[in-house]
Amino acid sequence: MALPLPACLGRKASYKIIVFGLLSFLVLSGFGYRTLHTQSPLEYLYPVDYTPPPAHIFDLGHPTFADIRQYERALPQHRMPTFLMKNRPRYVYFPNEAWGTGWNNVFQEQLLNTHLAYLSNRGYVFVDYIARDHPPFPDTLPDGTRHMLHIPMNALTSGPTGGGSLGQGADPKSVRAVSLEWWDAVCPSEQVVEVPVGETVQELNITDASAGEERLVRWAGKLRSIEAECVKVVGGSPFDYMFIGGDKVLSMWPSYGNSPTVKEYAWSALVTRAISRNFALLSSEALPPSLSPSLSRITTTPGAGNTSSPYPLAAFSPLRTSGPPIDGLMALHVRRGDYADHCKNLAGWGVDYNAWNTFGRPDMRATGRYPPLPDYLSVPGGVERYDASYRHCWPTAEQIVERVRAVRAVSESGESFPAQYLRAVYIATNGEAEWVNALAELLKRDGWETVSSSLDMGLAQDEFAVSQAVDMGVLTSAETFIGVGFSSLTSNVVQLRLGGGRHPDTNRFW
Repeated sequence: MALPLPACLGRKASYKIIVFGLLSFLVLSGFGYRTLHTQSPLEYLYPVDYTPPPAHIFDLGHPTFADIRQYERALPQHRMPTFLMKNRPRYVYFPNEAWGTGWNNVFQEQLLNTHLAYLSNRGYVFVDYIARDHPPFPDTLPDGTRHMLHIPMNALTSGPTGGGSLGQGADPKSVRAVSLEWWDAVCPSEQVVEVPVGETVQELNITDASAGEERLVRWAGKLRSIEAECVKVVGGSPFDYMFIGGDKVLSMWPSYGNSPTVKEYAWSALVTRAISRNFALLSSEALPPSLSPSLSRITTTPGAGNTSSPYPLAAFSPLRTSGPPIDGLMALHVRRGDYADHCKNLAGWGVDYNAWNTFGRPDMRATGRYPPLPDYLSVPGGVERYDASYRHCWPTAEQIVERVRAVRAVSESGESFPAQYLRAVYIATNGEAEWVNALAELLKRDGWETVSSSLDMGLAQDEFAVSQAVDMGVLTSAETFIGVGFSSLTSNVVQLRLGGGRHPDTNRFW
């Protein structure tokens, strides 16, 4: 029979047992937390190293983007929340973002909705871009079934809109963006609160006359006030592409232009790899660190591989728009193709420049609230507005050379910003090869050392699927940029250049 312990020893033993129990609980809880925190529900749907191969992707020759799918699934926010988390993440999904328009129209809306989600302390839900028409990738099988090309967000951007970091200065309550696949896994329909756009704009007293800043603040307040973790905005979008294309969107800039969405923007590793491999077209200088692959992740010499066997995407860090520009490069956006007729329509409608391109208007500059761009839709005396608009939209090859020469002189003068010694030109264009080559020859005759274009880019299949973003990666990285004021592509380049710290005067229009 055991002898009873002295009272003091019993108290000490009890104390030790309690402490041991608490420590055991914390250790086990911590272990449980780490286990749950690192286990994604997507891993129950798909093994980590497996991407379901839809037959139509192979039948139509579409790129699979398998490595990007795995990258998205492995994002750190794609982890199960646990009972130990003080604040469970909340999300907002916008299923009715612009569809059936060009990617840049869609992307304008996605960027603004990313910022709205940020102000609402919710994670933005990102989706694939479904390309309605994307030659040379066919979208119809022999039996007539249609399967359009699906491009994952992180084939285009790996910034905050694609689930990237919000940066050190972000609101501590902020939540990183998550994929639609994650939303479907953690937000079952019975837990989703739907917010109808029509009823909400009436509730918030938002009208066609409401400025962008007013809409933004009221929508953010509404979404913050909802306790549910999963919110779905249905029946439209807070900011559709018609609203974004006008000047009412501009009042958002003080908030939006300084947000993580724009400040922390980064092109995807896929875009970065494509620019890295084609860097010799843009500069005779050595490959900068921002475009250099990590030798620790490849088994061959520096570079970016080749078109048939490019280096793995894991070797590249997404190219940040806040990084240093490509020394000596002037980049041009020269829209052709469908703009042959569209420029006539735009000139006939008497519309202004698209969205952020209107910062140069005298009335916008006078407010002192916005980046003072040097150009706007000017109509010289004695010239009809239609004729002036058409020239700004569809300049001839000779007019392009003349404009490039004038902008180069300003850039090299050092009057508005440190002088740039511009030596190379890159032309982002969808023009016919014969016309583009003739323009390139005219520019060379005008004294440019190197002239290249979209047609010269050597792209792998998956890179070609995002060739527009590859062009934009170059446009945002150039020292000076000239674009089409009416274009949403140019508008996105301008906002990303401004957000990345490029001087306003390095953004020009035809």
